Amino acid sequence: MSLPCKMPEPDGYEHDSQLVFIREFEACVRGKTPEQLYGKRGCVQDGYRLKAISQPKNALWLMNWTPFRVPGTNGGRPRPREDFAHVVRKYGQELPGEPGNHRIAGIPGLEAAVSKDRLSLAMRNEPWFPMAYVLPMESKELLARLKVSPADEYWIAKPRNECSGAGISVFHAGDPDLAKLVMDAGAGSKRSVVQRYLAHPLLIGGYKFHMRIHLVITDTNPLQAFVWRGGQCLFATKPYTLSQDTLGKQFDPPVHVTNQGLNATKQNKENYCRVKPVIGAGQQISMRELEKHLAKMYPNFDLEAFWKQIVHISAKTVRYIGQASSVRQYGKLAPNRHFELLGLDLMVDKDLKIYMCEINGSPGVDYPDKLVLGSPNPDYDKERKFCTQTFHDLMTLLGLDAGHAQNEGSLSNWYELDVAAGES
Repeated sequence: MSLPCKMPEPDGYEHDSQLVFIREFEACVRGKTPEQLYGKRGCVQDGYRLKAISQPKNALWLMNWTPFRVPGTNGGRPRPREDFAHVVRKYGQELPGEPGNHRIAGIPGLEAAVSKDRLSLAMRNEPWFPMAYVLPMESKELLARLKVSPADEYWIAKPRNECSGAGISVFHAGDPDLAKLVMDAGAGSKRSVVQRYLAHPLLIGGYKFHMRIHLVITDTNPLQAFVWRGGQCLFATKPYTLSQDTLGKQFDPPVHVTNQGLNATKQNKENYCRVKPVIGAGQQISMRELEKHLAKMYPNFDLEAFWKQIVHISAKTVRYIGQASSVRQYGKLAPNRHFELLGLDLMVDKDLKIYMCEINGSPGVDYPDKLVLGSPNPDYDKERKFCTQTFHDLMTLLGLDAGHAQNEGSLSNWYELDVAAGES
């Protein structure tokens, strides 16, 4: 697979400093040369002469929302962009063959719709979405709530659009540091979210976890979406506790946060690699393993009812995305040109009720590192299998392996959502 356009790596390369000559991609999609579209002067940017890229008969572009620089824009500074999806939105009708022959993993405006702040405002009346306040706009309301919070209430503070658990902290409602955090979020501050913390989660082997469930939106007009029947469970790597020495100023991420980035650290290597009950070494098991464990531990566990909760949350989420102003502003997209893979982070409480905490617009499904912290990755085989199955089933769902022997992907691993009714 080749890159869709020139993307040179600068000295001291960092991901968000990537320079992208997006005009090469636009010319390719439009079936023209850069000189035909932009003239001799216009096809030279930053000393680089844009090259003509032949238009493929079939293409899958995994180029959605990500930070990069484009010559002549934003003062030369990087910012999160979705230029590739916008090019296909504007000129995708000029691509040859059937619409499904060329697909891009990006729906314009979707990343903004699923940001923590917008999601918190849109979902606050849903019983499966823990109440959340958006700062600084709702600081006064949250301070009033904290004054009357019951003794067993906890809150989790998280930045608007960070990933991998960056910037997260958990506080008891009565912690003065939480009140200070809210008061310090004055006008002009970056948006952040403070959400009700699920303080009594279901524990496996004494450890907290969340479920990562994949949701695929395959069309927006009309809405069409599917939930993957697989999934993974990601665990914290220290036994769960609400002890004060793990909260607030003394926040201990491996107790409360399940993201790999805050568990696979040098200071936590021993806990990460330790063999834990049910989980084993590392921090993950598959959804199938979770289901077997729940059936064993809870004689009345109802697998169908469990997944109905997941499907219901997914359908409501897709309905919201379809109505989100950031998505609707771009009008009707060409059918079978765009799709989006989303990662739903779902929590389970001790009564087996499921809650959605957030959505990841660019879930990590690339193959894992063989080494973690200088040692063999204990989750490597699990993660590799998870990524492989996701991709094979996704290719089958999108029809991108049509004409090939079907010995890998399966359509039976997808639940189609009835987004009109909010159910499946």
